[in-house]
Amino acid sequence: MVNGLDLLGHNRTFQMHWARRVAAFAIDLAAVFAPLWSTLYLDGIRRPEIYGILGGVILFVYSTVCEAVFRRTVGKLIAGLEVRSLDGPMTLAKAAVRSFPKLFWFAFPAIDTLAGLIVEGDPRQRWSDKVLGTTVAQSHLIHVRVHRLEPSDAGTR
Repeated sequence: MVNGLDLLGHNRTFQMHWARRVAAFAIDLAAVFAPLWSTLYLDGIRRPEIYGILGGVILFVYSTVCEAVFRRTVGKLIAGLEVRSLDGPMTLAKAAVRSFPKLFWFAFPAIDTLAGLIVEGDPRQRWSDKVLGTTVAQSHLIHVRVHRLEPSDAGTR
């Protein structure tokens, strides 16, 4: 059986999909943590556990609200991605469960992603996406040009 890890080594489209998702997550981390950590530092708070816990909670709330309302975060918007529900509308509850791994931003999203790549099913989904029936896809259609052959050109080609 071929799994997502096998495809990751050979399929360029699949590699680009995951590269976009990783870039989107990195952008979201920067969007949440840069202002938060700067504020905490300037306020004289130097306890790393506060940075981690508060950062996880804010990342969770940010991701949940953005994905429930707009179907994307700032990172996904920049990367050209959006969250889609495979069965019904994207609800706040689905977005919250989908964002739960981000509470533990330092480890669980990577574990969730690896589990999704290893288990059977759509290799573009994290494990939590498979459980919820959600996926992340390109937010815009790829434009394909169609070149028509004119009847007069058909004989010359």
